[in-house]
Amino acid sequence: MEKRCPFLKDQKMAFCKAFPVRKMLPYDRLYLEDNICIKEQHRGCPVYRGKEAERVSDHPSNNKKICSYLEVEDVLFCGVYPVKKMIPSSAFKLECPCTTKAYIDCPAYRQIAQGDVAAGKMALATVRGFLLDDTVYYHRGHLWLQPVNGKVRLGLDDLGQWLLGDIEKITFSRRKGWVERNQPLLRISCSHGTAEIASPFSGKVTEVNEGARRNSSMISTDPYGEGWLVELLPAEGELTRLGQQAEGFCSGPDARQWLGKEVDRLHGVLETEIGVTMSDGGQMIDTLRDVITQKQWGILIKTFLERKEE
Repeated sequence: MEKRCPFLKDQKMAFCKAFPVRKMLPYDRLYLEDNICIKEQHRGCPVYRGKEAERVSDHPSNNKKICSYLEVEDVLFCGVYPVKKMIPSSAFKLECPCTTKAYIDCPAYRQIAQGDVAAGKMALATVRGFLLDDTVYYHRGHLWLQPVNGKVRLGLDDLGQWLLGDIEKITFSRRKGWVERNQPLLRISCSHGTAEIASPFSGKVTEVNEGARRNSSMISTDPYGEGWLVELLPAEGELTRLGQQAEGFCSGPDARQWLGKEVDRLHGVLETEIGVTMSDGGQMIDTLRDVITQKQWGILIKTFLERKEE
């Protein structure tokens, strides 16, 4: 048995140390004709010039051909996950499932190893860099919902879990019993604050995912599978709302269109509230949370996750 996951790949990436958000660039693209990072023209870069203006007067100027703010780093990524989410290899100095024999418990690895799906063909689509499961319904508060034998299992969609960032604690408001629409269903504590997730409809809580509570990484690694959160028995008539866009729900092609618009809206909020222009989800790296304040994080959560029914 291998000591690390056979689907774990590595790649050299370049990034600008002066840019407020670490946006990675494949190493070989440094040599494209229009790239100025390794040419003398880098001195004309607005980011470079702005950073140089901050230098103290007695600091020696940079006369090198290669930009002094250019850095190259080895990154690791999962070769079978639908979206290439790159992580600096230095982060793997600590023990993690990908670099230990624990990788055999990874949902993505098990699906392929057991022959359920071929490598690179997991049953998920991507919209603007975010994962989307075509087999479930979506709520405008970035919850997914899946009817199962009269009950509904729900969890956070990929954009929702990305917005939260590092999850520290999950607190279920009710482990059993009745919950009304718009009442708190659970609270998720993160490094930047706490998000309160409301129930999208009235019903009885029949089960909560204790596995996700104990190991919150499930929510980010397998949001539409083992990262589910709560199972509800909906009140009479509530299930009929799932297919109605006017009620805040969508599925299939409508869900893809909705998620695309949500990414556009996210870009707008990031630019107006944080002053950062971002690429699509695949390049929306976790270091964004290093440059936002708790207040700015709260704005993102209020705008996208804590949306109650009207």
